[in-house]
Amino acid sequence: MKLQKAPILHLFKLEVDPKNHDKLIQSMLDAHLDQNALFMQSGHEDEAGHKNYAVECFQDDTQYQKRLNSEEYQAFLKASDKLLTEKVDVELQPEFISTKPDKLNVSGENDYVVYMTEIGVQLGKGDEFANGVLKEMKAAVEKEVGIMVMIAGTVMNQPNEWLSLEVYQNKDAYQKHLETKHFKRYLEATKFCVESKGLHLLKSDFVSDQGQIFYRP
Repeated sequence: MKLQKAPILHLFKLEVDPKNHDKLIQSMLDAHLDQNALFMQSGHEDEAGHKNYAVECFQDDTQYQKRLNSEEYQAFLKASDKLLTEKVDVELQPEFISTKPDKLNVSGENDYVVYMTEIGVQLGKGDEFANGVLKEMKAAVEKEVGIMVMIAGTVMNQPNEWLSLEVYQNKDAYQKHLETKHFKRYLEATKFCVESKGLHLLKSDFVSDQGQIFYRP
C-alpha cells in the first residue's frame, strides 16, 4: 500500500514493574492487533522488561480514532493504568515508512532484531541529514532481504529530533547491513549533522504489519 497522505505515527515509552511485563504485553496484544492498524511493534530494552517501546502506525485519523474508541482499547487503558509506572506518548511526523510485501503477525519468542534510534540533529543541518538518512533507508529496503521494516520520523513540531525504527530478520541480517556500502555512505554523509544519538536494542515482543506499506513525503 503506497500512502499518498502522511499516516498517524506514534512512539510510546512505557515503564512497568518487571513482574507485570508479560501481563502488559498480553493486554497490548488483546487490544492492539486489529485491522485498523497498518503497523505495530513493541519491544523491551532491558532483560527484565522494565523499559518498553512501542510504535504504532495508522492510515489516517479516522482509523486512529476508531481504535481509540474501541471497547478493546478502552479495556487496555484500564488494565495498563494498573500495570504501567510511566507512559510517554510521542507523536511523530512520518518521513519514511517501508515494510516487506508479506504480512507479519509475530509474538512470543522470535529471532527479530529491533533497533530504535533517537537522533538530535544540529540546527541548520536538517535537510542535509534528511537527504543522507532517507537515501540510506531507500537503498537498504531495496537491496537487503533481511530488513523487514524501516521507519523514520521527526518529533511533531521538533524537526531536528529524529527517531528511526529498524526491524531485521535476525542478527546476521543486521551485521550484513552494517557492512553495506549504503550504510557506510550514510555514516560519512551525516557525521557532521548529528548532535546526539541514543541507540536502543530491543527484544521484540510482537510485530504486526499489514504488508507492503510505503510512505515518503
